[in-house]
Amino acid sequence: MPLPSSSIRQLDYYVLAADEPARPEAVIVEELVLRDDGTAIGIDNLSWTKTVRSWLCTPALSRDLRTDEGLRARVRAVDRGAAQTALRQLSGGELPDETWLRARFGDFLPLPSAPVLRLGPAQAPPGFRDRHVYRILFAGELDRPGLQCLRLWWRLEPVETEADPSGRLVGRARREVDGHELSWELRRVGPGLGWAVDLTACLRDGPAGAVPALLCDLRQLARAHGLIPVTVERLG
Repeated sequence: MPLPSSSIRQLDYYVLAADEPARPEAVIVEELVLRDDGTAIGIDNLSWTKTVRSWLCTPALSRDLRTDEGLRARVRAVDRGAAQTALRQLSGGELPDETWLRARFGDFLPLPSAPVLRLGPAQAPPGFRDRHVYRILFAGELDRPGLQCLRLWWRLEPVETEADPSGRLVGRARREVDGHELSWELRRVGPGLGWAVDLTACLRDGPAGAVPALLCDLRQLARAHGLIPVTVERLG
Protein backbone atom coordinates (compact mmCIF):
# COMPACT_ATOMS: atom_id res chain seq x y z
CA MET A 1 0.00 0.00 0.00
CA PRO A 2 1.53 3.36 -0.98
CA LEU A 3 2.25 6.12 1.49
CA PRO A 4 0.05 9.21 1.30
CA SER A 5 1.25 12.23 -0.63
CA SER A 6 2.53 15.30 1.22
CA SER A 7 2.83 17.64 -1.77
CA ILE A 8 0.81 20.25 0.15
CA ARG A 9 1.85 20.83 3.75
CA GLN A 10 -1.15 20.99 6.04
CA LEU A 11 -1.31 22.19 9.60
CA ASP A 12 -1.67 19.75 12.49
CA TYR A 13 -4.91 19.98 14.46
CA TYR A 14 -5.63 18.74 17.98
CA VAL A 15 -8.64 18.88 20.26
CA LEU A 16 -8.08 19.11 24.02
CA ALA A 17 -10.94 17.54 25.96
CA ALA A 18 -12.41 19.01 29.13
CA ASP A 19 -12.92 16.90 32.25
CA GLU A 20 -15.93 15.41 30.50
CA PRO A 21 -14.45 13.89 27.32
CA ALA A 22 -17.49 14.75 25.21
CA ARG A 23 -16.83 18.47 25.69
CA PRO A 24 -13.82 20.17 24.09
CA GLU A 25 -11.77 22.67 26.06
CA ALA A 26 -9.49 23.90 23.29
CA VAL A 27 -8.59 23.59 19.63
CA ILE A 28 -4.85 23.59 18.99
CA VAL A 29 -3.15 24.25 15.66
CA GLU A 30 0.51 23.39 15.16
CA GLU A 31 3.17 23.22 12.50
CA LEU A 32 6.75 22.02 12.80
CA VAL A 33 9.29 24.62 11.68
CA LEU A 34 11.55 22.65 9.34
CA ARG A 35 14.89 22.99 7.63
CA ASP A 36 15.16 22.14 3.94
CA ASP A 37 16.19 18.56 4.79
CA GLY A 38 13.04 17.97 6.86
CA THR A 39 14.61 18.25 10.32
CA ALA A 40 12.85 20.43 12.87
CA ILE A 41 13.99 23.58 14.68
CA GLY A 42 10.75 24.48 16.44
CA ILE A 43 6.98 24.24 16.67
CA ASP A 44 4.55 27.02 15.71
CA ASN A 45 1.31 27.06 17.68
CA LEU A 46 -2.09 28.74 17.96
CA SER A 47 -4.92 27.77 20.28
CA TRP A 48 -8.56 28.72 20.87
CA THR A 49 -9.84 27.96 24.37
CA LYS A 50 -13.29 28.10 25.90
CA THR A 51 -12.09 30.71 28.42
CA VAL A 52 -10.12 33.16 26.20
CA ARG A 53 -12.27 32.75 23.04
CA SER A 54 -9.66 34.11 20.64
CA TRP A 55 -6.64 32.75 18.77
CA LEU A 56 -3.47 33.01 20.84
CA CYS A 57 0.11 31.92 20.28
CA THR A 58 0.84 29.52 23.17
CA PRO A 59 4.26 27.85 22.80
CA ALA A 60 4.13 26.56 26.38
CA LEU A 61 1.04 24.50 25.51
CA SER A 62 2.94 22.75 22.70
CA ARG A 63 5.69 21.93 25.19
CA ASP A 64 3.24 20.64 27.81
CA LEU A 65 1.45 18.38 25.31
CA ARG A 66 4.74 16.54 24.88
CA THR A 67 5.93 16.47 28.49
CA ASP A 68 2.78 16.30 30.65
CA GLU A 69 1.32 12.79 30.52
CA GLY A 70 -1.96 13.86 32.13
CA LEU A 71 -2.51 16.65 29.61
CA ARG A 72 -1.53 14.41 26.72
CA ALA A 73 -4.15 11.87 27.78
CA ARG A 74 -6.80 14.53 27.08
CA VAL A 75 -5.61 15.51 23.60
CA ARG A 76 -6.26 13.78 20.30
CA ALA A 77 -5.01 14.46 16.81
CA VAL A 78 -7.85 15.33 14.43
CA ASP A 79 -8.36 16.40 10.85
CA ARG A 80 -9.47 19.89 9.87
CA GLY A 81 -13.15 18.90 9.77
CA ALA A 82 -13.13 17.62 13.35
CA ALA A 83 -11.26 20.75 14.47
CA GLN A 84 -14.00 22.86 12.85
CA THR A 85 -16.71 20.93 14.73
CA ALA A 86 -14.91 21.41 18.05
CA LEU A 87 -14.38 25.11 17.37
CA ARG A 88 -18.11 25.60 16.82
CA GLN A 89 -18.78 23.87 20.14
CA LEU A 90 -16.45 26.45 21.70
CA SER A 91 -18.38 29.29 20.02
CA GLY A 92 -15.40 30.04 17.81
CA GLY A 93 -17.32 30.17 14.54
CA GLU A 94 -15.68 29.09 11.30
CA LEU A 95 -12.14 27.74 11.34
CA PRO A 96 -9.94 30.25 9.46
CA ASP A 97 -8.06 29.06 6.39
CA GLU A 98 -4.49 27.91 6.82
CA THR A 99 -2.95 31.03 5.26
CA TRP A 100 -4.72 33.15 7.88
CA LEU A 101 -3.62 30.85 10.70
CA ARG A 102 0.02 30.75 9.59
CA ALA A 103 0.11 34.55 9.39
CA ARG A 104 -0.74 34.69 13.12
CA PHE A 105 2.00 32.39 14.33
CA GLY A 106 4.28 34.27 16.71
CA ASP A 107 7.12 33.06 18.88
CA PHE A 108 7.58 29.37 18.21
CA LEU A 109 8.67 26.72 20.69
CA PRO A 110 12.37 26.18 19.91
CA LEU A 111 13.56 22.59 19.85
CA PRO A 112 16.97 21.73 21.30
CA SER A 113 19.71 21.19 18.78
CA ALA A 114 22.73 18.98 19.26
CA PRO A 115 25.67 17.86 17.14
CA VAL A 116 24.85 15.05 14.75
CA LEU A 117 25.14 11.73 16.55
CA ARG A 118 26.18 9.26 13.88
CA LEU A 119 24.08 6.10 13.94
CA GLY A 120 25.58 3.35 11.82
CA PRO A 121 28.60 3.38 9.50
CA ALA A 122 30.07 6.73 8.45
CA GLN A 123 30.52 5.74 4.82
CA ALA A 124 27.76 5.23 2.27
CA PRO A 125 27.29 1.71 0.86
CA PRO A 126 28.91 0.97 -2.53
CA GLY A 127 27.03 2.64 -5.37
CA PHE A 128 25.73 5.54 -3.25
CA ARG A 129 27.19 9.01 -2.78
CA ASP A 130 25.95 9.59 0.78
CA ARG A 131 24.09 8.06 3.71
CA HIS A 132 21.88 10.05 6.08
CA VAL A 133 19.95 8.85 9.11
CA TYR A 134 16.99 10.73 10.62
CA ARG A 135 14.84 10.12 13.68
CA ILE A 136 11.23 11.25 14.13
CA LEU A 137 10.55 11.18 17.86
CA PHE A 138 6.98 10.88 19.16
CA ALA A 139 5.31 11.24 22.56
CA GLY A 140 2.32 9.12 23.50
CA GLU A 141 1.36 5.51 23.07
CA LEU A 142 0.10 3.39 20.20
CA ASP A 143 -2.91 1.22 20.92
CA ARG A 144 -3.20 -2.18 19.28
CA PRO A 145 -5.37 -1.00 16.32
CA GLY A 146 -3.05 1.95 15.66
CA LEU A 147 0.01 -0.26 15.71
CA GLN A 148 -1.63 -2.73 13.37
CA CYS A 149 -2.57 0.05 10.94
CA LEU A 150 1.01 1.32 10.81
CA ARG A 151 2.26 -2.21 10.22
CA LEU A 152 -0.12 -2.57 7.27
CA TRP A 153 0.31 0.90 5.77
CA TRP A 154 4.10 0.76 5.93
CA ARG A 155 4.33 -2.96 5.14
CA LEU A 156 6.63 -3.44 8.09
CA GLU A 157 8.59 -6.67 8.03
CA PRO A 158 9.10 -8.37 11.40
CA VAL A 159 12.55 -8.34 12.98
CA GLU A 160 14.32 -11.45 14.22
CA THR A 161 14.81 -11.69 17.98
CA GLU A 162 18.57 -12.01 17.52
CA ALA A 163 18.67 -8.63 15.77
CA ASP A 164 16.62 -6.94 18.49
CA PRO A 165 17.20 -8.50 21.93
CA SER A 166 15.38 -5.61 23.66
CA GLY A 167 12.16 -6.31 21.75
CA ARG A 168 11.60 -2.62 21.03
CA LEU A 169 11.89 -2.78 17.25
CA VAL A 170 8.45 -3.37 15.69
CA GLY A 171 9.50 -3.77 12.06
CA ARG A 172 11.32 -2.44 9.00
CA ALA A 173 10.23 -1.23 5.58
CA ARG A 174 12.03 -0.17 2.43
CA ARG A 175 11.30 1.67 -0.80
CA GLU A 176 13.23 3.25 -3.69
CA VAL A 177 12.43 6.77 -4.87
CA ASP A 178 14.28 8.61 -7.67
CA GLY A 179 17.11 6.09 -7.40
CA HIS A 180 17.56 6.68 -3.65
CA GLU A 181 17.17 3.77 -1.26
CA LEU A 182 15.00 4.72 1.73
CA SER A 183 14.37 2.42 4.67
CA TRP A 184 12.76 2.99 8.04
CA GLU A 185 12.15 1.28 11.36
CA LEU A 186 9.40 1.75 13.94
CA ARG A 187 10.64 1.29 17.49
CA ARG A 188 9.67 1.89 21.09
CA VAL A 189 11.95 4.37 22.88
CA GLY A 190 12.35 3.01 26.39
CA PRO A 191 9.50 1.74 28.58
CA GLY A 192 6.67 4.28 28.38
CA LEU A 193 8.87 7.03 26.95
CA GLY A 194 7.44 7.17 23.44
CA TRP A 195 8.11 5.94 19.92
CA ALA A 196 10.50 6.71 17.10
CA VAL A 197 10.76 6.19 13.36
CA ASP A 198 14.36 5.96 12.16
CA LEU A 199 14.80 6.68 8.45
CA THR A 200 17.99 5.74 6.61
CA ALA A 201 18.48 7.43 3.23
CA CYS A 202 21.16 6.03 0.93
CA LEU A 203 21.49 8.65 -1.78
CA ARG A 204 22.63 8.42 -5.37
CA ASP A 205 23.15 11.46 -7.62
CA GLY A 206 20.21 13.77 -8.22
CA PRO A 207 17.73 15.78 -6.11
CA ALA A 208 16.86 14.28 -2.72
CA GLY A 209 13.47 15.93 -2.18
CA ALA A 210 12.01 12.49 -1.54
CA VAL A 211 13.67 12.46 1.90
CA PRO A 212 11.85 15.42 3.53
CA ALA A 213 8.65 14.34 1.76
CA LEU A 214 8.89 10.85 3.26
CA LEU A 215 9.73 12.25 6.70
CA CYS A 216 6.53 14.29 6.49
CA ASP A 217 4.44 11.30 5.35
CA LEU A 218 5.75 9.08 8.13
CA ARG A 219 5.18 11.75 10.74
CA GLN A 220 1.64 12.50 9.64
CA LEU A 221 0.50 8.89 9.47
CA ALA A 222 1.87 8.16 12.95
CA ARG A 223 0.17 11.33 14.23
CA ALA A 224 -3.13 10.18 12.73
CA HIS A 225 -2.90 7.05 14.87
CA GLY A 226 -2.39 8.80 18.20
CA LEU A 227 1.26 9.82 18.45
CA ILE A 228 2.38 13.44 18.93
CA PRO A 229 5.51 14.47 16.98
CA VAL A 230 8.20 15.83 19.27
CA THR A 231 11.03 16.52 16.82
CA VAL A 232 12.77 15.40 13.64
CA GLU A 233 16.52 15.17 14.04
CA ARG A 234 19.56 14.06 12.10
CA LEU A 235 21.44 11.06 13.51
CA GLY A 236 24.04 10.58 10.84
